[in-house]
Amino acid sequence: MGEDALKLTTYFSERDRAGERFLADGLFDLYERHRLRTSVLLRGIAGFGWRHRLQSDRLLSLSESLPAVSVAVDTRERIEAALPEVLELAGHGVVSVEPATLWSADDPAPTSGTVLLTIYGGRGIRAEGEAGYVALVARLREAGVTVASVLLGVDGTLHGERRRARFFARNAGVPLMVLIIGEADRIAAVLPDVASFVEEPVLTLERVNAETPGPHQKVIVHLEEQAKVDGHPLHVELVRRLALAGAAGATVIRGVRGVYASGEPIADRFFSLRRNVPVHVIAIDTAEAVRQWLPIVEELTKAAGVVTISSGTAHAHRRAREAPPRGRPSP
Repeated sequence: MGEDALKLTTYFSERDRAGERFLADGLFDLYERHRLRTSVLLRGIAGFGWRHRLQSDRLLSLSESLPAVSVAVDTRERIEAALPEVLELAGHGVVSVEPATLWSADDPAPTSGTVLLTIYGGRGIRAEGEAGYVALVARLREAGVTVASVLLGVDGTLHGERRRARFFARNAGVPLMVLIIGEADRIAAVLPDVASFVEEPVLTLERVNAETPGPHQKVIVHLEEQAKVDGHPLHVELVRRLALAGAAGATVIRGVRGVYASGEPIADRFFSLRRNVPVHVIAIDTAEAVRQWLPIVEELTKAAGVVTISSGTAHAHRRAREAPPRGRPSP
């Protein structure tokens, strides 16, 4: 039934440094040195940290150091071996550790419940003249999954090998990350086909919205970028309201293609004045704090969005453990 694994996620700002280098470079050198199964670096588009200073790519004055998210996955033993060095490097931000199961097409798939399937792999495969992930989203829509979203990494490792994006390159080997949420039987129907769309895939399965122990909880709101509330972008309003409520932090990441509830696929398109792609608002906090601000998320997502909750352990920089400032977030 798969292999016991851990997902190691670090939330920080893209200009954060570890000594003389950028933190991101230090992390991915570390992942390569430990030969971790897979890892990916995603650039955020908005968010806030322990100081509650908003960051956003919507305004030049707030975009000097946007959020970044690194995700690394391997067996429990290998992640636990790398964790002390990650914590030593990550002097800023939050490091979370969550249980997952490494899966392969040969493993018997779960048959009940809601699960999150995450696919990591290269984007070099082509299908019908387009990137393989385009055909994958179409296949997932046919299967009737609830959410599917493709996120392109800018750095990463795959089967222990460093794969960094370069300017003026196709970057087919740089890992992508595909998030898929749905009923277990619908996702099971897609598992045998994954290798046809993603190069050298690494798969993890996680239970979501289940009663699982853990001192911290991760809440993710999956929605379309064009979703609105009171005329404002929903993901922007979510971040603003979470900051006002004193949440420990939030990060928004943007996908390039996806589908929601078997609707028409949404995708990033050139020469389009109206972008509509998947976005994901991620917030990690103590279980007690999540209970306090979760009603805000539920209120804002009544008409749009899919909310998932999972448990794990978060390691915060020492200053993040101080009482967070409350009130209006600062730019």
